[in-house]
Amino acid sequence: MINQVFAQHGFSLTNSQANLFTTYLENLKLWNNKINLTSIRDDHEIIMKHFLDSVSVLNYFVVKEDDLVVDVGSGAGFPGIPIKILIPNLNLTLVESISKKASFLKFLKTRLKLKDTKIINLRAEEIIKLNQHQQNYDLVLTRYIASIEDSIDYCLPLLKPSGNWVAFKSKDVKDEICSATKKLKSVNAKIQSVIKNDTLSLNRMYVMIKQN
Repeated sequence: MINQVFAQHGFSLTNSQANLFTTYLENLKLWNNKINLTSIRDDHEIIMKHFLDSVSVLNYFVVKEDDLVVDVGSGAGFPGIPIKILIPNLNLTLVESISKKASFLKFLKTRLKLKDTKIINLRAEEIIKLNQHQQNYDLVLTRYIASIEDSIDYCLPLLKPSGNWVAFKSKDVKDEICSATKKLKSVNAKIQSVIKNDTLSLNRMYVMIKQN
């Protein structure tokens, strides 16, 4: 099923990648019985709304193999781990403040044998106080409910001056963009582009933010 869904949307998986996604799916469901990782229970829905949704960003933005990527508020590993499965040499950091979810990510890292992957069990507001994370990343990814305006203070400080922040959004983002524009200007940043994913069933928008 995983191979088929990905192929239908333009992603050709190797056998190894398909196996990794299968293992991911099985363990996500297993852990979900103990801790709340996702409200989605159906296999096909998980593949579509978590796995495919995570990697579909690659159709719209270039992510290079040597990029330093940080997934802020990673939860059950989305979008970072599915992207890492497709781009194995990616240097990935997952930031998750909830200990139980961070434990799942650490288990998954070992189970999937993910190299160059760090899991940090801290709030993003705490991460930016650590020198090694300040202006360190080529790409910041966020796929959660918090608004762009509320995320500015702890996402922008993680970016290299040339880096990009891509916020995954699932609704009309006009009001959210309007609310964030003034604050972005005050910290010398701007919204570079807003892109709608062509796969209508995903209901996905991407907002790319850069520093001036």
